[in-house]
Amino acid sequence: MKLKFFDLSFRTAYAQAKELALAQGQIPLLTAGTLQTEKRADKHFVYRYRYDASGKRVTEYLGPEDDAGTATKVERANAEISEAAIVAGYSRDLRKVGFHSTDNSALVTVAALFNAGIFGNGGILVGTHAFGAILNELGVADTSFAMTEDVDVARAQPIQIAALPEGGLLKLLDETGLPFHEVPQLKRNEPPTSFKVRGKKLRVDLLVPAKGAPYKTVVVRELGAHATGMPHLKFLLEKTTQSVLLGRDRIVPITVPHGGRFCVHKLAVYALRGGSNPKSRKDVAQAALLAAAMSQDQEFMLHDAIDAMDKALRSKAKAGARRAIGLLEDDYPEAAGLLAALA
Repeated sequence: MKLKFFDLSFRTAYAQAKELALAQGQIPLLTAGTLQTEKRADKHFVYRYRYDASGKRVTEYLGPEDDAGTATKVERANAEISEAAIVAGYSRDLRKVGFHSTDNSALVTVAALFNAGIFGNGGILVGTHAFGAILNELGVADTSFAMTEDVDVARAQPIQIAALPEGGLLKLLDETGLPFHEVPQLKRNEPPTSFKVRGKKLRVDLLVPAKGAPYKTVVVRELGAHATGMPHLKFLLEKTTQSVLLGRDRIVPITVPHGGRFCVHKLAVYALRGGSNPKSRKDVAQAALLAAAMSQDQEFMLHDAIDAMDKALRSKAKAGARRAIGLLEDDYPEAAGLLAALA
């Protein structure tokens, strides 16, 4: 395991891109597009052509070229296209040097959730995309880890959402232009907690901290949906930070878990999955990488997370900590030492 840290100039560029992204009130779900003037029966008319996440072209008619109202619309559209180009330039440059990013379908899905007010109001992005975002915050270059397309959304508390479309979360996801559908549970009488795009691997999973027996289906009334109750998730969601998710031409503000808590929670998840599960090895490897990154100059993040763990979580994290220490002790002994308190 060898870490590659970005130099100061790249980290500064990331900070600038993040500041720009966090100032956005809404993220366009369509591409910025282009303006075209077309002749129809000796008159000229202006159109804006854009594309949704499925690749479908969306046509917006702005009006006759010589109309004052059309001129106003054209001016507004040009401003939007210019602003989008600046954001796209930042994202392109950051992705080129190795910052974590995601594909367009997942990015637009996360953008729809952001636009609805889910992040920062009780909703938190967890899973692979949160891991990548935390790496970006720590200044670590994107790794060789296989990044899934899954979008895992955890609900820390009732989400204060202003306006949810009739039809709930599924209808909200449909705004992306992607053909989402509910994923049936193995038990026929259990309501779905996941949504998947037909013909793609992209999947949205809704999670909540378990109360009582884990892995039970829990109703999330404000989203018109159901979620899976996950053990020890409450610990992960109690402390969060603002971050951004980079896409091909857009950058979306998100809320992710505290890096130290993400690390030690992954160690506990290793035991919850069982050591023979291939995903459990990935959990330990991600935890080890985060521990190595934080041990360089942000070891306090790990100290804070470890101090906040209760006895039950410490017990679950023990086996994972031992495995992580084995990955770290040769190249990152400081990180191994930090995790020794859990082993």
